[in-house]
Amino acid sequence: MKDLKEKVEEVGIFFESTGLTPMEARVFALLLLSDPPQMEFFAIQEFLSASKSTISNALKRLMTERRVDYMTKPGDRKRYFKVSPGKWLEEIKIQFAAVQPFVTTMREIAHLRKDMDSPELNAKLHTIQEFFEFLGEEFPKMMAKWEAR
Repeated sequence: MKDLKEKVEEVGIFFESTGLTPMEARVFALLLLSDPPQMEFFAIQEFLSASKSTISNALKRLMTERRVDYMTKPGDRKRYFKVSPGKWLEEIKIQFAAVQPFVTTMREIAHLRKDMDSPELNAKLHTIQEFFEFLGEEFPKMMAKWEAR
């Protein structure tokens, strides 16, 4: 495996593309790649050469998004941070299942735009609406297949 710092950068860049800030992405990447699979706050800070507040803010968001959790060890007051795959997967499922409000909003936009002289834009927006309607129809089927495996 390449140097861990290089791999954290590579994986971090990917997670930036999913909407995380650069530091959130790197903290998440580090926790995904760490061995053992949990790290103490100051070890994360030292590895990423970042301030306490930057690491703290990144961990707060990752915990809010249920990607990361923490644990404690008997006799040790420190918190050890780790990826929370089960909670993260549940959060992903919730996000995918929430397409209906988007479909409703897109329908309202289409209704409001129907008399506007922008047929090309209206057609593209309608395609987006149809895509999310498709997701709304297919997601429950995909989840049933996933759960049955």
